[in-house]
Amino acid sequence: MRYFITGFVAIVCLVISMAGFQGSFTRNTPVEVFPDMDRQPRVRPQASNLFDTMLGAGDGRGSRLPVAGSVARGAAVGDEPKLTGRQAGSEDWVELNPLEVNAGTLKRGRERYSIFCAPCHGQAGDGSGIVTQYSLTTADLHQHRLVQSTDGYMFDVISNGFNATTNEVGIAYSRMPAYKSNIPIDDRWAIVSYLRVLQFSQLGKLDEVTDLDKKAELQKAMNGN
Repeated sequence: MRYFITGFVAIVCLVISMAGFQGSFTRNTPVEVFPDMDRQPRVRPQASNLFDTMLGAGDGRGSRLPVAGSVARGAAVGDEPKLTGRQAGSEDWVELNPLEVNAGTLKRGRERYSIFCAPCHGQAGDGSGIVTQYSLTTADLHQHRLVQSTDGYMFDVISNGFNATTNEVGIAYSRMPAYKSNIPIDDRWAIVSYLRVLQFSQLGKLDEVTDLDKKAELQKAMNGN
């Protein structure tokens, strides 16, 4: 037992002498138990890079330039109307959808709308989605303001969200979230095209129907026959 106590005290003294006391300062070089954690190879800012000299561009720089074509998260991707919904070099919205409108575009827009938009705005776009069962309200896409809005504005709302606000703890957010990280650009424009179809289905006039058979069918339905 005496040897155990003597050995224990010796170990405690050794640990204290090596680790020191909390809050104490010393100019002595610290003991590095695992020196590889402190002395691991790395590239210092503005220093030459051996890897680059051997396998890279050979310019000797440690700090590398961004990969060609890469875009940092949150950075602007250009001012092309298709990317921003605005006219190039201007803050004005694009009037018309730059994506070609055809059966394939509308089918894709309907699919994406059903996934991302219908839960809130409803399948008909009248704001009667399933979220209304949980005391949440959403916009009626058939309201005059949205019917008269430009395609570029609709694209921007889908991309960046709408109705920014702050919750009770001070966190800023949008009641309608931004979908630019979830929906590709072409799909966002396809959704805009399908939104116009939904709006036109409620506001279109019988005289605008060019298919005579369909026109007669609609006329018959309107007459209640």
